[in-house]
Amino acid sequence: MLTPAFSKCTNTFADRHIHGVAGVDFATSDVQSIQAALRLLASRRTTGVTASIPTIGLAALPDTLNRLRAAHVDGLVDGVHLEGPFLAPEFAGAHPRSALLAPNEDPGKRFLETVFNYQDPSRLITMMTLAPELPGFEATVEQLVEAGIAPALGHTGATYLQMRHGIAFVYALTGEPVTITHLYNAMRGFHHRDPGPILAVMEAAARGEVVVELIADGFHVDLEVVRWWFDLWPATIRLVSDASAATLPTGVQPLTAQPPRLGHVELHYPTAASPQLAGRATLASGGKDLLAIHDDLVAAGLNHDQVCAAMQR
Repeated sequence: MLTPAFSKCTNTFADRHIHGVAGVDFATSDVQSIQAALRLLASRRTTGVTASIPTIGLAALPDTLNRLRAAHVDGLVDGVHLEGPFLAPEFAGAHPRSALLAPNEDPGKRFLETVFNYQDPSRLITMMTLAPELPGFEATVEQLVEAGIAPALGHTGATYLQMRHGIAFVYALTGEPVTITHLYNAMRGFHHRDPGPILAVMEAAARGEVVVELIADGFHVDLEVVRWWFDLWPATIRLVSDASAATLPTGVQPLTAQPPRLGHVELHYPTAASPQLAGRATLASGGKDLLAIHDDLVAAGLNHDQVCAAMQR
C-alpha cells in the first residue's frame, strides 16, 4: 500500500541508476526475471527504468545487451546506462579493477565499437559513466555524443581542474546539464587544500550545468548533506536508488533462487538495508528503492514537491 505522503505524487518515478532488485541483476539475469523485477518496481511506482550495467568485460557485453534490447524494444526499460569500464581504478568501488579499461588503448576501443553496434536503430544505450582524468577522455566523449550516448562523469580521482574541464567539455558538446554519477561516492573527497572534483561540481551546479545523482538511502550520503543540497540547488538533483539484486524492499522476497550479484561480483542480502560485496564490508549498491527513499525524505521534512521532481528528472 502506498503511504499517504507518497500518494500525493501524481506521477510515477524514473530511476536512472538501478542495477536490479530482489534477486534480479539486469546484467546477468534472464529476460523473464528482468520482466518480473520491472513489474515489481512498477508496483512500487517506479515505471521509468534505465538499466545500469556495471563493468562486466567485453566478452559478456553482447549477451547482456541482447537481453536488455528485448526489454527496450518492448518498452519495459527506457535504455541502458553503462557504468564503466572507463573508471579510475582507485575509485572503482564494487567494480572489478581487472575489468577496467583505458579508452585510448585497443581493448577500450574494441569495447566502444561493440557499444556503438547497439545504437542503430534503437539507441539502446543512453548513458555511459567515465572518469574525466583518463587519457582519451575527450575523443571518447565526442564519439559517445555522436552515437547519442550521454557522457556522465564519476568513479573519479580527478583534480578540481580536471573535473572542471570535463564538465565544461561535455556541456559545450551537448548543451545539456552533465550527469554526475552518484555524487560523493566513488570519487575523491573535498579538502580545503585540495578541493578535488566536488568543488567543480558545486560551481557547475550554481550555473545549472550539471545534474547530480544522489543516493539518499541513509548509507551513501548523510541526510543533512542531502538536505543542504536541496536547500542550495534543488533543480540539479536526480534521486536514484543504485539498487541491485541484493536490494530487498520491505516485505518483498527475492524473485530468484540465485545468490544476488552485481554483474559478475557476488553480493549478500543485507542485515541493515545496505548491500555489500561478499566477504568484505564495501558498499556495493543502494539499500532502498525510490519509494522507500521518498518516504524517508518526506518524513525527514524535505519539501515534498522537490523530492518528487528529483525522482522524475
